[in-house]
Amino acid sequence: MTREQIVYRLQQDYALRREENQRLFQEHTEDICAKCPGLRQLLDNRREALMRGLRSGILAGRKDPEANASLPDEMMGFNKKIAAALKKGGLDSVALQPVYTCPLCRDEGYLYEPSRRMCSCFEKELNRRMIDELGLAKVVPQTFERFDEALFTTEPVESYSVSQRQMISYNRNVCLEYADSFPDTAVRDLLFMGKSGLGKTFLLQAIAHRVAGRGFLPLYISAYRLFETARKAYFENDSDQMTRLIDAPLLLMDDLGTEPLMANITITQLFNLLNERQMAGHHTVISTNLTISALKERYTERIASRLLDGRNCMQLTFIGEDVRRRLGNSEDGI
Repeated sequence: MTREQIVYRLQQDYALRREENQRLFQEHTEDICAKCPGLRQLLDNRREALMRGLRSGILAGRKDPEANASLPDEMMGFNKKIAAALKKGGLDSVALQPVYTCPLCRDEGYLYEPSRRMCSCFEKELNRRMIDELGLAKVVPQTFERFDEALFTTEPVESYSVSQRQMISYNRNVCLEYADSFPDTAVRDLLFMGKSGLGKTFLLQAIAHRVAGRGFLPLYISAYRLFETARKAYFENDSDQMTRLIDAPLLLMDDLGTEPLMANITITQLFNLLNERQMAGHHTVISTNLTISALKERYTERIASRLLDGRNCMQLTFIGEDVRRRLGNSEDGI
């Protein structure tokens, strides 16, 4: 589902919400009228006066422009009588306030002053649905806010001049800047390289959450699911199944190298996917446990050159010991 489709469905849900709240308001009004004699007639008279004023305003060019001059006073008079009827029935003057789930936008989902924009309630629900669409609606979401660098060791890592904590903090900052500046990123693509349990998947999902929270809809997919889609497209001779992957403004692919390898499918479809996305200028972030030499051996030089293109792709190295193993298979905070 595209972002536009999610927005459209949400707008439909808001329309149903308005209808339901209007029904509740009407039921509430009828209950109040039953307790306050004469209130129903006052409400009907006020509505008729208002409608006359609206009709007169529409036809103002043909009528006396002063025709509605007395309408405000007339409305005020009705309001005073209605308030008195409510008080006589033992009810507060605000008893007939409309029912809204969100009083700010009155369940429209949008605010119109000073210009049209999404209400915070609509924006929050849109973000939640986009996260659901990504398949990342976890009880404990992997976000930048939950990143905890204290879980990583401070001892220098052999063959590197920095510690695991220093490296993961650097990677986290690069990913945060990438997500916050998308689509105007300093570099188009990112490639995460390192062994399992070093935070690659966490930061991949953190980017997805942050970009979705900014109103974009990335596509998050494991390499295995990518392979399944490519395999199905190949055997069914249906290239449209790959279209969603090709057209996504941001594709986040996790665990490249763990999928089954079929030369006619995996390599060919992966090359076509990367090539089409790069020609279209779309952003791609990939994580892999493979080394550079293993990438070239598994996917051929042609694909590796696209993954390792320093002009458009930034490599982030993940080093040190498996944090999940050290913490007992917990990914919280990494």
